[in-house]
Amino acid sequence: MSASDPLIDTTPPARLAAAAALLALAALAGCSTQQQAPLAEIREVKVPLRVPVIEPTDAAAREFLAYSDRLRQLSGAELQQEVTRLGDGSASPLAAMQLALALGQTRASGDIARAQALLDSIQRTPAPEYEPWQALARFLSMRYADQRRLEDQVERQAQQMRDNQRDNQRRVDQLNEKLEALKAIERSIGSRTPPASAPGEKPAK
Repeated sequence: MSASDPLIDTTPPARLAAAAALLALAALAGCSTQQQAPLAEIREVKVPLRVPVIEPTDAAAREFLAYSDRLRQLSGAELQQEVTRLGDGSASPLAAMQLALALGQTRASGDIARAQALLDSIQRTPAPEYEPWQALARFLSMRYADQRRLEDQVERQAQQMRDNQRDNQRRVDQLNEKLEALKAIERSIGSRTPPASAPGEKPAK
C-alpha cells in the first residue's frame, strides 16, 4: 500500500498520536511484569490495662470520712435511731467504727467512754479484717481522749463557779442575818428608852 493510500492517515498529527498510543501500551506492559510489592504486616500488640487497686486501708479511710459527713447531717432524733440500728457494733469492724463515730456525736453522758471501749476493741483484735481500721481507731481514740479532758476541765470550772456562787450566796445570807440581828437590837433598845421629861418636871424616882 502506498503512502498515497487514502485509508492510512500519514499526516504529522496522526503519526504523533499513534506513537503516544504505542508508548502507553508499552508502559502498561512493563508495569504488569513488575513484581507486586508485599503488603505491610499487621501485628497485634497487647497493651496491659492497669486497673487501679484500692488498698484496704484506703477503702477504710473513705468509709470513715463518708460516714462522718453523713452523721453531721443527721438531727438528734435521727442520730439516736442510727445508734439503735448499729446495736453493740459487734457485727463487723465497720459497724464498730460507725457506732464509735455516732456515739461521739450524741453528747450524752457516758457515750464517749463507750465509744473509746469500741475503739480499743478494734485495736486489740488480731483478725485480718480489723487491720485496715486500727490506725483510724487509734486516731479517733486520741481525739476522744482530748475531748474528754476538755469536757472534764469545763465541768470542773463550772462546778467551781457553782461552788463559788453558793459560797457567795451563803455569805450574803449571813450578812443579811447579821443585819437583821442588828436591827432587832436597835428596836429593843429603842423600846426600853424612857420618855423624855417635860420642862421643870423632876424625873420620877
